Amino acid sequence: MRLDVLLAILGMAAATYLCRAGGYALFRALRPPRVVEVALQHLPGPIFVAYVAPALAAQGLKGLVAALAVVVAQAVSRNLAVAIAAGVAVMWAAGMVV
Repeated sequence: MRLDVLLAILGMAAATYLCRAGGYALFRALRPPRVVEVALQHLPGPIFVAYVAPALAAQGLKGLVAALAVVVAQAVSRNLAVAIAAGVAVMWAAGMVV
């Protein structure tokens, strides 16, 4: 194994750990305003959309239909895992048709 690669991996692991641990330490020491707490509670959804939206847009109509299935499944079930599964199922089914 190359030493430079190992050091890069260890450096990235340390940076990731310090960012996460630093956030926890900061929130233990300081109580964030209520608006920040509420924003952080809703953060996973927008982050997921930011990852998935470009891939869905590249799929054209079947991506739009899958996104619609996700929105409907989320509205009905209020469960992110169910919504994701619905979107994946629609994309799979659309791929089988085309």
